[in-house]
Amino acid sequence: MTSPTLPGLSATAWPGAAPADTTVRTDLLGTVRIPADQIRAASLSGLNRRLLDDFFPTAASGGVRLGRGACYYRPRTALPAATALARAVAALDERAPGDAPAVRHALLDNLHNLAAAGAYALWHDLTDRPAPPGDPRPAALERLIAAATTTAAHLHGLPAPGGPLTVPAGDLELLSRTDGGWRTFRELDNHTKIGNELAFLADHLLASRPEITSLLAPLYGSLSLAVAARAVLPARLGRPLDVHLVRIGFHDQASVSYLDTTGAVLQRPTAPGPYRQQLADAVAGSTVLVVDDNVGYGDTLRAARRLVEQLGGRAVTRSVESAWALYHRAGRHDIADAADLPSLRPNLHHSIQTRLIGHLLRGDGRAYAGDPAHRARGTLRQQMADSFDLAVSTGTWSGGQLTAMRAELAHAAAWTEPPIPRPAALVAAA
Repeated sequence: MTSPTLPGLSATAWPGAAPADTTVRTDLLGTVRIPADQIRAASLSGLNRRLLDDFFPTAASGGVRLGRGACYYRPRTALPAATALARAVAALDERAPGDAPAVRHALLDNLHNLAAAGAYALWHDLTDRPAPPGDPRPAALERLIAAATTTAAHLHGLPAPGGPLTVPAGDLELLSRTDGGWRTFRELDNHTKIGNELAFLADHLLASRPEITSLLAPLYGSLSLAVAARAVLPARLGRPLDVHLVRIGFHDQASVSYLDTTGAVLQRPTAPGPYRQQLADAVAGSTVLVVDDNVGYGDTLRAARRLVEQLGGRAVTRSVESAWALYHRAGRHDIADAADLPSLRPNLHHSIQTRLIGHLLRGDGRAYAGDPAHRARGTLRQQMADSFDLAVSTGTWSGGQLTAMRAELAHAAAWTEPPIPRPAALVAAA
């Protein structure tokens, strides 16, 4: 078996970060709106009309389409289209460079989704069913992670290293026979949000703390952030940064027992054997940044911190979104001990995410585009300022944590993320 290749690429792997195309904006889920003129440009470049129709549903009159549809949220059944999607990106780049940036983003987004979903399916499968000698799954997993990293590099405006946009047909066939581990969506699946998060972490934490040499991302929600970090952070920092994955979750993976009777984290259920050893070797005696996509009660972050400490390392923990609404309705709720660097972003509640994805799974792009979640009042930065005021009022956060929150609030002045709607149940209770 080949040795795992997930940890960080060298700082010279992507020599400098070109900014992502600012004309491509994403919504709450990370979906782009594609203008009709870009659809025409893509068609003239030779893109198969059936591919466009299958993957990009109509959102409104005038020919506007969405960059995600039912195929996006059924990745296992969409696998056969991976080669056609990759060829479509190549055709656009060759025949219509710069003419259809939203189409290109959407094609890459769908390719990235297939690679990420497939990588998790194999990670899950290899964790629960370890590979015997000669098993093709470990090599396929590495190729899927490489493809997810390459597509993330493209999506974040980086010169890609020449890696594949998709995976060989044999790996696609292997995935089609993999039964477990397929998920409808990742909680953190918005490349605009991921780009903002990585920029903040690089500028306000990692640049001044070279002792942090690794990033650990709990699966499944943080998978896209992890592979984007492999591409973005070494280029932005000018130094290597190892990236590791670990399957830990107490909300969406409640059926898995991660703790023993003493509260220690069991390593066996978290990763395939080679990756467990790789994490142990990297963590011992070092400082690790743990980034969780969404922190509610903090159980996942606490367990990830405990795992790092069991392996002889030190953890700095971060949430990309925080369930600040819980502070209003749960008298003893406090994550000050779980998240060293809690984001002021409120979380996109799972009920809203599920409703929006439901429109797309039904093929109703118009209902998706017209959903009231896209018309939340105010701005994200205003919401983050409210979160900061709430954090100050609780009196449980340290001076260092509040300083980091102020830095994030200042950084957010340049973010283009939309505001987060509150779920109906919380609005009614307010």
